[in-house]
Amino acid sequence: MPVTLFAKLPRGKSWWIDFQHYRQAINPAPDVFLWVRETTNIPAWQQPILIPDVSPMQGEYFVVGVSETVAFWLHGDREETPVSVSDDESEATVAGAEDETLPVVNYRLTFQPELIQDFLGTLEQSLTSSVQQQPEQPVATALLADWSDRLCLPEQCHPAIFDAIAQHAGSHQERLQRQARSYRRQAMTASSLSTENESLMNTLRLKDDFLNTVGQELRTPLSSIKTALPLLSSPNLKAPQRQRYLDMISRECDRQVDLINGVLELLQIERTVMTAQPEPVNLFDILPGVVSTYQPLAQEKGIRLAYTVPNNLPAICCPESWVRQIVIQLLSNSIRFTPPGGEVWVTVQPDNDEFLAISIKDTGIGIPHNELPHVFEHFYQGRQASGEEQGVGLGLAIVHQLLVYCDGQVSVESQPDVGTHFTVKLPLHH
Repeated sequence: MPVTLFAKLPRGKSWWIDFQHYRQAINPAPDVFLWVRETTNIPAWQQPILIPDVSPMQGEYFVVGVSETVAFWLHGDREETPVSVSDDESEATVAGAEDETLPVVNYRLTFQPELIQDFLGTLEQSLTSSVQQQPEQPVATALLADWSDRLCLPEQCHPAIFDAIAQHAGSHQERLQRQARSYRRQAMTASSLSTENESLMNTLRLKDDFLNTVGQELRTPLSSIKTALPLLSSPNLKAPQRQRYLDMISRECDRQVDLINGVLELLQIERTVMTAQPEPVNLFDILPGVVSTYQPLAQEKGIRLAYTVPNNLPAICCPESWVRQIVIQLLSNSIRFTPPGGEVWVTVQPDNDEFLAISIKDTGIGIPHNELPHVFEHFYQGRQASGEEQGVGLGLAIVHQLLVYCDGQVSVESQPDVGTHFTVKLPLHH
């Protein structure tokens, strides 16, 4: 629609683009009168009106369109607090902006002839003051002389403009929704990457700590062996001392072998966790055989070893080899730390509708309360039975690792000189 436009725009040439496109699309080209503070660098198609000092229009913007079928008034007031513009804002948003901030402008649009007529009266006063202040303005002088003839407002606005506004608002809302969805996806992706990165860094730190501890644990027996070997070549060494050094070297070699085997076992668990098939397993088919294997060792130490495993238990979901390894580690620990005359019990019973609970309870030396939070850590060595060789501290760590991979749980209760009670919960197979 051909409309005569009166406008005062925020700074930035990007605001002129839509006016230029509109003017090029209409034939004959409509008039565009622009209220400006200076007439330099104004395109030829614009008709500038200098803003008078008596009516500075500070922080005020407007577009008024008048024709025989359309009249509208778009008015904006700038807020005092600007909004920062980041470096990646689109060129269309910040093109021509001289500052690093853009003003926040609150706009309102009206088609009411009475309100438009009142504002046109204000513009006529501003135009009169501009001509009085700067008489050498042929555009302003001609517009003022032709003011009444140009500004004949229609009684009713053309309905097509309402259709266009509604369609534009709908399209704009759809763009905003697409942008919001895109931003949410980007935020979720960034959050996921951040979580994965943090998890990876934690894993790398744990690997570093593990390797560092392995190195220290390997160095200890090697240092003892290295110290004992030169003493064996001494001609003044008596036979009993020589035998003590040989026994110490043998113990440290065994300890080193146990340590290497434990580390290799942990690595094997890591490698096989993705390929392990958690097929249904019946504990009645596993536990009696494992307990029977340790009966000779318990009898040799004078320990009573008993078990209770019902034959009607539901199947669990955990690889059979893992279940055997878990029970072996816990059972051997209980026998190791139970003195002669003690007892060790192995029982199984349902726990809610999701788990079977394996209980391994002994009357051994127990674990101090302050050590309980650490017993499943790698290389942790706490309680020590008299006459028993020191272990490498990987047995309970292996138990914990296997249970993590099969969604099981393990807990421990203990009291020094009374005994220890381990409870392993294995998920039922569904």
